[in-house]
Amino acid sequence: MSRERSLSLGGMLAAVNVILLFISAAMPTSRFFLLVLSSFSTSIMVIEANANIGLVFYIATSLLSFILIPNKLIAFYYACFFGFYGIVKSYIERFSLNRFLEYVLKLIVFNLSLSVIYFVFKFVFAVNIFIGSYLIVMVFVLLQISFVIYDYTYTVFVSFYLKKIKRH
Repeated sequence: MSRERSLSLGGMLAAVNVILLFISAAMPTSRFFLLVLSSFSTSIMVIEANANIGLVFYIATSLLSFILIPNKLIAFYYACFFGFYGIVKSYIERFSLNRFLEYVLKLIVFNLSLSVIYFVFKFVFAVNIFIGSYLIVMVFVLLQISFVIYDYTYTVFVSFYLKKIKRH
């Protein structure tokens, strides 16, 4: 892809991405759905250009979201996980030898991101997120299941993009 084309695609996707994040911050429902949709734009940049351009796109959209989005929590979620997951996923799937190892590595990345989010809430904002050990275990298990569904959905999106959109 030419430099000009990747720059214009990145600008358009960044605008769409910030709009999705802004809507996510403004709406009381569908926040995580819109975060998931916004995360797909990073994979489009990785597919159309390369992972380095995808990383620049992620950094730019993260900075824009912190500047423009009124709800900084949405920007924080995007920056801590949803924004860079497409880059991590492409590297893991490109260099992995089997699916089990892929999922183990992806779950490690996901849980590291969760840990960052948890510790920022606990120590920076002094918010006690969970009360009771059973609730922690239940939320942890539900988040792992949600992540596997998210990863599968991400794979379906990338496959659809490669088969139906990229070739045109």
